[in-house]
Amino acid sequence: MSSFESKHAYWDFAKTVQAERRFKSDDKAGNFLTAVRTASKSRAYVLKPGIRLWRAQVGSEFAPWRGGDEEDETGIEEEHPLQEDRMIPNPEFIKSGGRANPSGCAYLYLADHPETALAEMRPWVGESLTLAIFEVLQNIKLVVCKFGAEDFGERLFEENPSAEKLDKYVWDDISRAFARPVNREDQEIAYLPTQILAEAFKLEGFDGLIYRSGLERGTNVVLFDVRAVKLIKRFVYTLKRVRYDFEGAPNYGIYRTKEGVGHYITEIHTESP
Repeated sequence: MSSFESKHAYWDFAKTVQAERRFKSDDKAGNFLTAVRTASKSRAYVLKPGIRLWRAQVGSEFAPWRGGDEEDETGIEEEHPLQEDRMIPNPEFIKSGGRANPSGCAYLYLADHPETALAEMRPWVGESLTLAIFEVLQNIKLVVCKFGAEDFGERLFEENPSAEKLDKYVWDDISRAFARPVNREDQEIAYLPTQILAEAFKLEGFDGLIYRSGLERGTNVVLFDVRAVKLIKRFVYTLKRVRYDFEGAPNYGIYRTKEGVGHYITEIHTESP
């Protein structure tokens, strides 16, 4: 039997802690947190030493171009990656919380592919980013906060889901909450539920967590200890163009008539110059 009370358990928890900006261990939100800690034990995944992960940060640096072995005096500059200390978070400079970390805590956000790490930065066209590759130094136990594809129609109308499906629905919601892009002005309150979950995983003995990216087909990894990996190499990439694919809602897409035949425009594709 599932330890979750309903398929809406995560969102009920999120609404409660966002409204009260706290949670009490003896109320419904506290019961949910206890259920998550219990269920997380069967969702462990271990990263082995030698595995490589990626991290991106917006920005780069410029320095005088070197012609041969000596510094060039023409005034030409070349682009370089950000320094290593800019790619590893320092708690002294973390003034606001993130998806998993509260203010003042340095967690390391990584991805399993370079494309995912770059997309997570949501850069503007023409903006440069520093991309770094990290290598795992020790066994790292992570809680997997994701499931597979979901049939929303089935979930919507299913009144008495099995324990297996109930767990799937709740962990899908948890994964979606970690992945959801949030506006900067909403971060403080929007990230509170996932920060509480991350702390629960930490108390349960996990070294971090895994969740699906909401911006690219990849997986994100959060490490509670930045020393569990080492930086191997840094690169610089600039966003060249952006493509968006939009799908229209049934019966609410643009309606056009061509040669006497009407149809809805179900898809719109845009791409930057």
